[in-house]
Amino acid sequence: MNEESTNSASAKAWRVTGLVLAIYFASTWLQAPIDAKHLVGNPHLRVGPVAVSPPMVLSGDPPHYLVAINSLVEDADFDVGNNHDQALAGDTDMGRRYRGRPIDRHADLDATGRWIPTHSPAFVTALASLTFPMRSSDWMEPICIWLAMASGAYAVFWLAKKTSSLAWPWALAFATPYWSYSRDIWTETGIASIWVGLTVLRHPAALFAAGFAGTLLKYPFALVPATMGVLAFRRGERVRGLALTASALFGLAAAILWVQFLFRRVDDHFSLFHSGIHGGFDFPFDGAWGLFMDPANGILFFCPFLIWALRPLCKRPDLLWPMAAFFLVHASYSDWMGGTGFSARYLVPMLPLLVYLVAQARPHTLLFRASVAYSLVWSLIGGLAPAIVYDRTPWGAAAHVLRKLTAD
Repeated sequence: MNEESTNSASAKAWRVTGLVLAIYFASTWLQAPIDAKHLVGNPHLRVGPVAVSPPMVLSGDPPHYLVAINSLVEDADFDVGNNHDQALAGDTDMGRRYRGRPIDRHADLDATGRWIPTHSPAFVTALASLTFPMRSSDWMEPICIWLAMASGAYAVFWLAKKTSSLAWPWALAFATPYWSYSRDIWTETGIASIWVGLTVLRHPAALFAAGFAGTLLKYPFALVPATMGVLAFRRGERVRGLALTASALFGLAAAILWVQFLFRRVDDHFSLFHSGIHGGFDFPFDGAWGLFMDPANGILFFCPFLIWALRPLCKRPDLLWPMAAFFLVHASYSDWMGGTGFSARYLVPMLPLLVYLVAQARPHTLLFRASVAYSLVWSLIGGLAPAIVYDRTPWGAAAHVLRKLTAD
């Protein structure tokens, strides 16, 4: 590809990514469906069950990430106990939707009376460092959402630049759960961008930084740079292999030490997985089947077109083995469902690569087109009204909408 073609591809990729982010940004102002009680005290324009208002965290882990971020920017600590109390009293520490609403704290009480959050400390620290100037402002919540949304943009840009047709970045953005997880405070889309970056970066320092950052965000991601490093060694790329493997090892060591420091007074003993992984591990059979085929928590019931990635994946060991390692560790979780969410939450970081592999298959059959159209419907619903598809099967979500329509 000559320089002119490269510049043209980059320009198209920037335009597509900008448009995707604009649509994502607009969707964060749409609250649908939402109860009137959750809008009290918030600027909004309500039409039936739908409202236009400043972005709000929805459900699942995002309110717990937000309360930890507010704890850091307001109190400079990881004790979220007082922040939960403030939210119950009407503050926005957990978000506008959760003012005055008691929820499970997702935190452990230590011997000194502090409530230590069990979610990624690196993720909340990164967002807190960027939002510190807005502390105690009503814009903390929207800005955290937009920053988390922006973290997944590179994967869209990469796919737009990597594929010959711009249909594929649109497929990622609007025919998969990527939209649903981009419009709230989740780690998954940021990890997706880091993963894509590991396939593109060449300088050892950049590779190390990316792998280290991804592992700090979530322990299991260490398997990705570690596996990529082993494969690089086998290809004779020793410097690349060393950078990738070292990023996983140092990232894992830093993450574990950080967590042990935070939880040092919780149970007075070393706990390797004391960071949101309380469900333990099991044989991966249920999780492996469920992440693909569970009606509510599997990927294929909502995005069947991704099955066309399987054949190209088998021909790409550089992608196959890191994805297999990442998949199997999540399949081994007792709670492989990942809590409240849309479709297979733990597979979201793999979505850009899966869509890229589908593009390599170049399918043109009517069945494939029908699968994309079907996926598009559910992903649009998941992006515009996530609450409708959270923890529901496709037919359960359809029945829920029908009941609401007939009730009105």
